[in-house]
Amino acid sequence: MKARRLVIAGVGVAAILGGTAVVLDQMTAGEPSASHAPAPAGSSPPPAGSTPDPGTTDAAAPGAAPAGAGDGAPSPTGGSTDGSAAVPLGREVLPPVSATPTGLPMPSPPAPLISAPLPAAASAQGKIVDGFPVDALRFPEGTVVVSTSVSPAEGTLQVAADAIAGLSQDSVAGHFQQVLGGAGFWSEPVPAAAGERALRFSRGADSVTLTASTTGTGGTRFMLLGNLHTAAGG
Repeated sequence: MKARRLVIAGVGVAAILGGTAVVLDQMTAGEPSASHAPAPAGSSPPPAGSTPDPGTTDAAAPGAAPAGAGDGAPSPTGGSTDGSAAVPLGREVLPPVSATPTGLPMPSPPAPLISAPLPAAASAQGKIVDGFPVDALRFPEGTVVVSTSVSPAEGTLQVAADAIAGLSQDSVAGHFQQVLGGAGFWSEPVPAAAGERALRFSRGADSVTLTASTTGTGGTRFMLLGNLHTAAGG
């Protein structure tokens, strides 16, 4: 009797275990395996008979650049990676330097006030001596000549004059500033004795000094001492 009960109990346990196994098997069959996971949307299945590379996946990794994106892309220096010349960013490309620029031509030196052959050394009282450059050192109108002289050297002529004009010191100075200034001389005051006025006229190596004083009649006695050269520009 006891043995029969044990057999019936064993049959019941076996039935319970069998039913549990069936239920577990059905639950396992309902879950998709990793090898049969659905492919991402938009991807195409691999060709038939091909073996997928275990080191790659169909979907691109996040942040990966598409194929060909690096071709011709600008580099940090402003060039491209395809081998073309790089231009640094923020710098302007200047055009090539042309030929040496040409400026204004240098002015020609002024023509000399005297020319060769130079006169022989001479002096005269009450008149203008032969060889004195009267055109370059033109006297004011109405001048009374006291004395004149010329003294030549190699390429240089020294001239001197002593005369009286019925003009003021300023008028005599203005006259010679106009005459010599038109020939390219510039003037500057130089020290003079009390009551006198002195100007120095210069152009290159040429120079003329004017000294003027007032006479007792209100006129001006002036003296000229000059060094003139035959070479252009003195």
